[in-house]
Amino acid sequence: MNRDRRQVAPAAGVVAGPVRVTAATVPTGSVPGLVAVSAAALICVAAWAGRALTGEIGSGLLAAGVITPLLVVAAVVVAHRRYPAPSGADTVWEFTVRAGDGTRIPVLLRTGAPRGSLRPRDQVRLVPARPGRRGVPARSGRGRAVQAVEVLAGPDGPVLRRIAASPALSPVQRAGLFLAVLLLAATVATLLTA
Repeated sequence: MNRDRRQVAPAAGVVAGPVRVTAATVPTGSVPGLVAVSAAALICVAAWAGRALTGEIGSGLLAAGVITPLLVVAAVVVAHRRYPAPSGADTVWEFTVRAGDGTRIPVLLRTGAPRGSLRPRDQVRLVPARPGRRGVPARSGRGRAVQAVEVLAGPDGPVLRRIAASPALSPVQRAGLFLAVLLLAATVATLLTA
């Protein structure tokens, strides 16, 4: 248990060895929110159509039950086109930080920052990521994910630059996932009131 607490505490040290840069595992151009909200809309429309076929609701409620999910999908499509995520910008940086007590901390950072922003022998402070908040678990088999890396002028600062992690999903896609959950909740409510 003490080891887990140490893993999520802020740490400072020196970048030891090279910074390996690889492509991000979740493409930034992915559209899971759009897919989820579309599927939820189809399920919702099917539930309302089923109630209409059994004669439980009239044409006005059926129209509302069909139009509302379609408008939600249309809103997500428009938002996705208007605010697209930058494609191909994110990479995963893997490097090791040697702490002041000599321990080596393997680190993962998903970011769109320029590749030369972090170099071997840079003094850094790691800002730990909260599990599930930045698309990478706080601990994985390859290392500890961080929310940001602060490059310091010396062991105690000041901060020269901050390299922040990128979220795995764009805000539009997260909103699409949230709206999909709302549509599914509405569908469940529709079926339970039948």
